[in-house]
Amino acid sequence: MRVEFRPPNWTERLLYFAGRRIAFLVEGDSMAPTLKDGDTVLVRPRADINVGDIVLADHPYRSSVTILKRVARIADGRVTLAGDNEAASTDSRTFGPVSIKSIIGRVECRLN
Repeated sequence: MRVEFRPPNWTERLLYFAGRRIAFLVEGDSMAPTLKDGDTVLVRPRADINVGDIVLADHPYRSSVTILKRVARIADGRVTLAGDNEAASTDSRTFGPVSIKSIIGRVECRLN
């Protein structure tokens, strides 16, 4: 399942300036072609997530790293995350499912 991102509308921009959205700069090619290195996305914190959503999450082993991945599966409070570009992605295929508590938020739109 691929998600096409719309540009932000005025509501999303207002929510960002009010602190209700997080801007995140995509680094690397793990989510290509959906998201490219250098793209900026707006993330909705604590949003409900579903399979197919792209989420921002804490890396399970590197506390200073956040990752942007697609939700491949949700089971028993654990989330399987996968990059769209398998060859360039370190994800649940490497480190296994992550706790649902490690999900920071869901990507809502792309700024550029």
